[in-house]
Amino acid sequence: MQHAEAQLLILLLVAALVGMAARRFKLPYTVALVLAGIGLGFLQLPGLQGLHLTPELLMMVFLPALLFEASYHLDFRRFRREAPAILLMAVPGVVVAVVLTGVGSWALLTGSGVDGFTLGHGFLFASMIAATDPISVLALFKTLGVDKRLYVLVEGESLLNDGVAVVMFVIVAAVLGIDAGHGHAPHLAGAQEIAVYGIKTFVWMACGGVLVGGMVGASASLLTRTIDDKLIETALTVVVAYGSFLLAEAVQASGVLSTVAAGVVLGSFGSSFGMSAPTRVAVVDFWEFLAFFSNTFVFLLVGIELDILDLAGAMGLVLGAFVVVVAARAVVVYGALPLTKRFRVDPIPASWGHVMVWGGLRGSLSMVLVIGLPPDFPGRGLLVLLVFGVVSMSLLVQALTMSGLLRRLGLVRSREVKLAYERARGQVLMARAALRELERRSDHLDPSVRATLEQHYRKKLEAARAAAIEAAGAALDAERLSEAHLHLLRVEEDALRAAVQEGVVDDEAASALLTELADQRERMVHGGVGDEA
Repeated sequence: MQHAEAQLLILLLVAALVGMAARRFKLPYTVALVLAGIGLGFLQLPGLQGLHLTPELLMMVFLPALLFEASYHLDFRRFRREAPAILLMAVPGVVVAVVLTGVGSWALLTGSGVDGFTLGHGFLFASMIAATDPISVLALFKTLGVDKRLYVLVEGESLLNDGVAVVMFVIVAAVLGIDAGHGHAPHLAGAQEIAVYGIKTFVWMACGGVLVGGMVGASASLLTRTIDDKLIETALTVVVAYGSFLLAEAVQASGVLSTVAAGVVLGSFGSSFGMSAPTRVAVVDFWEFLAFFSNTFVFLLVGIELDILDLAGAMGLVLGAFVVVVAARAVVVYGALPLTKRFRVDPIPASWGHVMVWGGLRGSLSMVLVIGLPPDFPGRGLLVLLVFGVVSMSLLVQALTMSGLLRRLGLVRSREVKLAYERARGQVLMARAALRELERRSDHLDPSVRATLEQHYRKKLEAARAAAIEAAGAALDAERLSEAHLHLLRVEEDALRAAVQEGVVDDEAASALLTELADQRERMVHGGVGDEA
């Protein structure tokens, strides 16, 4: 077996075991992966020797997959309603956070006696750590039944501030004379040159990235209209995800924002305009796995790369930098919340502000940027240590305490009510399935037997509907109903696929039923459960 293949299999095996352990001990999966990676780093397994994070691996392989999967599933209607608040925090908010973090980290390190850490180093650190990566927090939101609007705010901001943070990094790197991969770094002298370059770069990278991604996503949407093959169309989404990223980077625009824009266009428009229902299901399943695969490798490799001894030696500086980052985040969020009222959006509760501050975790993008610094750049070692340390503390401290914060703020739904609804919803689906089967077999049943059974199942259906409505009215909103129903539809699909494998249902009948299930899922995604419950 080749060395690279062995490494791949080892990491996949570790990921599966970590996933089972995370479920057993109720740990966020990404946190469990980092801890497992740290353990692998200590063990120094021969099969994993020479395995390292590289900018190319993270930026060109894993990052586009994570960005596209998240943006493809973005609830665009909700995003549009919350756009003023999201844009406020993701654009000027990131700029303010970079300024505050840059000045604060510079003051902290120079005050701690660190030689050679200039204000430029502070701004470079701030731009690299500015993007939020709340993967584990969003997974926790789903598990605990947090309000969908809060989910959209956190997810939408994260998608956009990734691109803005990269643009800020490119500008700061140019000021410091570092080639950040967007053409030759110009020599900038004076505040005026820096300001002009910064504004031009920001506008081009942001607007150009969105434009390129939008065009790629729209073109793919039109192309899928002419195809009716789920494998080909799934392959096309891969081309869109990576092609939009590479095309934007080729014209020195933001590949991050390009992939996000392509994902939003294809997910909100192309999937309904050009894809059949079975294709949409196949695409969703494929990208769900690819995102899982990417997250697995990113966070395992983070743990492996961490040098715990070096980190422990600089724990004071790392802890101080972590406090500076969180404090800057708090200033941005608490400052932005009152301003959102000017945009005629629904008020954002103060308790949500606390969650948005503490839920602004840092992750893979920060490590992509710091690893990509030139090896001979002065202070690179300290910056790597600070970024890795803050990311690790963010994952291990903020993610692990988020559940307690949500409960303390009263933002967690009652599990008993949630289970009561899902039980009733399951009974609705079971009764409907029985009624459909009676309809299908109507020619083979005695009319009186059929009438008796039909009456029985209609009573069960009405009772289950009433129970579902009662549970929903107690605590669950329409979004939670949709999520529970979608889960049960996937259960139905799994049962049907198993029946095909066992030869109970033939392929032609299964294809028709799978199309019906896919149509139901689409109605749930675009119309809620009002007509279904």
